[in-house]
Amino acid sequence: MNVLKADRDRSKAALERAKSHSSNAIQIAPALLEQFGRTMRENFASGSIPFRKAYLQSLISVVEVDDTAVRIKGSKDVLERAVLASRNGTVPGSQMSTEWRAIPNKNYELLCH
Repeated sequence: MNVLKADRDRSKAALERAKSHSSNAIQIAPALLEQFGRTMRENFASGSIPFRKAYLQSLISVVEVDDTAVRIKGSKDVLERAVLASRNGTVPGSQMSTEWRAIPNKNYELLCH
């Protein structure tokens, strides 16, 4: 177990070094952040449940709850990519839908009747 933990720690350190050397920090304009936040609030308020679930799962890694606080944690890289994708008019996760099914699920219909 200790060998695996040491390997994991070395891998994490190597990944962090690679990330720090690979690219410069991207500056995101405050107006783009505001637009992204507004769009996501609208989508969470009126979007489909599959969209809400998929988008939250793609952004959030861990939710920690204790007696005094709730902490929602996720990757800054993933959030950055989502914000940058939104400037092209793309709503991340919007492809999540069950409308694509050409033939209804026969088993579901049998269970409901």
